[in-house]
Amino acid sequence: MKRNEELKLSIFKRLIVSYLAITVLILCSGIYTVMNLGEINRIIRGANSVDAQVIRIAEEIAQSVIIQTGSERKYLISRDRAFYNNFSEMNPYIVRKITELEVISDTEEGKALAAEISALHERYRTLFEKAALSGSAVPKSYPAEKEKIISAIEKNCRLIAKGADAARSEKMKKSEEISYRISRTILFTESFAVVLVVLISFLITRSINSPIRLLREKTKLTARGEFGSPLAISSPPEIKELADSFNLMCERLRELDQMKVDFISHLSHELRTPLTAIKEASSMLTEGVFAGLPEKQAELFGIINEECERLISSVSRILELSRMEAGMADFAFEDADLVAIIRKTVAKLSPIADRKHIRLAYSPDGDIPCVSADPDKISQVIENLIGNALKFTPKEGEVSIRLERNGTANSVEVFVTDTGCGIPRESLEEIFEKFKRVDDRKGTVRGTGLGLSIAKYIINAHGGNIWAESEPGRGSTFIFSLPLSRSSLQSAVAPPSA
Repeated sequence: MKRNEELKLSIFKRLIVSYLAITVLILCSGIYTVMNLGEINRIIRGANSVDAQVIRIAEEIAQSVIIQTGSERKYLISRDRAFYNNFSEMNPYIVRKITELEVISDTEEGKALAAEISALHERYRTLFEKAALSGSAVPKSYPAEKEKIISAIEKNCRLIAKGADAARSEKMKKSEEISYRISRTILFTESFAVVLVVLISFLITRSINSPIRLLREKTKLTARGEFGSPLAISSPPEIKELADSFNLMCERLRELDQMKVDFISHLSHELRTPLTAIKEASSMLTEGVFAGLPEKQAELFGIINEECERLISSVSRILELSRMEAGMADFAFEDADLVAIIRKTVAKLSPIADRKHIRLAYSPDGDIPCVSADPDKISQVIENLIGNALKFTPKEGEVSIRLERNGTANSVEVFVTDTGCGIPRESLEEIFEKFKRVDDRKGTVRGTGLGLSIAKYIINAHGGNIWAESEPGRGSTFIFSLPLSRSSLQSAVAPPSA
């Protein structure tokens, strides 16, 4: 499951991966296009620099040979030395052009024809030299043999030009095919990229819109007070985190809603009950029901006084917790003697324990150093814990208070243990929440549900911790810790005097 969560990409990563895929696709298409354009350039350059030159040189050779034959005929007729010189001057030029043709030709056939032209031209030159040396009588076979050689030269030049032209046409055809292939590839790539962009946009938009729609619907239900089951969204991770936060908010709203119900129930019970008793008792006194019975009147006045005290205590607890939660509680920290504070509280509550026939035991553990605390607030916590223990401990039971120094944590821990009905394990954390009250297993819910919340706030404000341990049917232990005062810490680390 954890591995699946790790494999789920965030929206940002999905976009990056998608853009990278599209970029790689376009990059590959660009590389392919550049490579093929290079091939086209090479082909066109070959057609222009080789085939065109081959055609041009072949035509120049053919034209030069024709010019040379003109000088040759004029010389043989007039025996003018100038025409002979013209013939001789054309030889190096024709030889150079034939050599260029042999070098530049890129086919074996072209090179063979150029070599044949060179041989034919050499035969023609030799044949002319012999005719020139023969005097005025030209051999009869000379014209026919010369015409045959010239025709062969012209034919070979035409064949070379034709071959070069065919090669050029083939290269142009090949370049057109490559251009068509490039165009088709670019079109396919662009089409695929457009489809990919649309598909990615659709998938990413759906992956965002669907969870947002669920969140919107869940928000409407929550606004109507219908919390329902938690919203389950697994992807994208950002939306999942938002959904988890939303679920946490809904859970907190559910708790607040339940807290509101508990608060109203608490007010209706804690305020209405004493007010009803006060109203009934005062009505009876006003009506003179017990006008001739002073004892009964005193009892009614006692009920009124007791219920007023209960009402004032409930309102005071609510106001005190509200002040603490608003950060308006005042603490006067000092080096407090926890042993003396507990001893004073135990002495205060001993009459209640004696009246209920409960043994109240107090045993400090050795030398307990001072703690940094507000004595009045800590006395309130201890009184609340011992009072709860006495409330839930049956007759002939025992409530014990014990102190221990925790050298590892540099703190003092206070243990308040009773032999009452105990607390279910699943309720050990809830009892420190507001308006959470403990059932005494006799069908009666006691307490205001604020005492332990106030105690937890006070202990946490002192930098300590408070928790409970219990085994149903065997009693409970409430423990809280307070940090040592600075003077106690310094005396603990100070070296012994010589």
